[in-house]
Amino acid sequence: MGLISAFQGASAGGKIAAGVVGALVVGTAAGGIAMATSGDGDRATVVRVIDGDTLVASVGGTETTVRLLNIDTPETKDPNAPVECLGPEASAYLEDRLPAGSTVTLEYDVERTDRYGRTLAGVFESGTLVNADIAAAGLGVAVLYQPNSRFHDEVLSAQARAKSAGAGFYDPAVECTLPAAVGTAARSLEELAAVAPTDVAGAAEGVAAAAAALAAAKSLHGAVKGAALSGGTVFRAAYGPADLASQSAVLTTAIAAGTAEHRRLAKAESSLKAEAAQRKAAAKKAAAERAAAQKAAAARAAAEKAAAAQRAAAARAAAEKAAAIRAANQRAAAEQAAAARAAQQAAAAREAARPRQAPPKKPSPPAASNPYPGYNGPRCYAPGGKSWKPCP
Repeated sequence: MGLISAFQGASAGGKIAAGVVGALVVGTAAGGIAMATSGDGDRATVVRVIDGDTLVASVGGTETTVRLLNIDTPETKDPNAPVECLGPEASAYLEDRLPAGSTVTLEYDVERTDRYGRTLAGVFESGTLVNADIAAAGLGVAVLYQPNSRFHDEVLSAQARAKSAGAGFYDPAVECTLPAAVGTAARSLEELAAVAPTDVAGAAEGVAAAAAALAAAKSLHGAVKGAALSGGTVFRAAYGPADLASQSAVLTTAIAAGTAEHRRLAKAESSLKAEAAQRKAAAKKAAAERAAAQKAAAARAAAEKAAAAQRAAAARAAAEKAAAIRAANQRAAAEQAAAARAAQQAAAAREAARPRQAPPKKPSPPAASNPYPGYNGPRCYAPGGKSWKPCP
């Protein structure tokens, strides 16, 4: 958080409720800081409040701008400057403290008017110095512009009570105050102890957050140590050397702890990066091994496929050869069968072509004698078989 953004502007969280304002007023009166008037004051009626330390009152029938003496509140009306821390709250406080129509007494000092023509006065309401009430609420600081010092001590004492009570500018719950800025910076560094990254991204985020928190805290620390706070003159005047020293000590402790946490987170980031690199290398190795195994499996599958193809080819060749042999055998058998049929047909043809011989006749009983003595050749019998003669 930058110093200007941290310290300028009113904080919604720092708004002072009317009930709290009332309590402060009552407490102030009870504290015994009411200042008796000198008898030379003027009675006046409040017309309106301009800002935390300026109002318009009717004095003797004349509207008069009154600048409260020895108190300075944050700026809200400067068109060339941002609204300062607790400026709206100071205006709201004075509006609540002195609503229109309130009767007040104006007490004066050496100078009755300032260079702007405003009436300079201590404003009393019900016997209480409103100038001091504003400081007691922590919404303004005591200022001394000589020779007008009449109410300075009383306002300064009220400011000290505000500091002791942690009110207004001294309230760490009011976002735009220095205690709040220091508290925020310290908490940002203290919270680093709870950061336990489990991955590189988380560790890097933690290191970056630690670096940013340290840079902001160191910048604020430098401003506090050098009393170079931004946020307006009233803001700077609210914090004296003791306040700055106290806040500086808080920041010193927080920065030391934050620096240690930053080193721890940086070490964790380095360790997680190393682990991530190891996991990446292991994953790469495993991927390479898987790729090699897949390649080997693919090679085995290819070899098995080739062997299967070869076996299939051999089987096909064997089957084709067997088929060829069967075909050849079948052709040979067919040829043999055809030859056999042809032979049978030829024999049948020859048989059919050969003259048929009459069936042999039952031989007649041989004649009692051979009419052709000495002939032993074929005998041709005459019909009836009773006689024969040599066959020609």
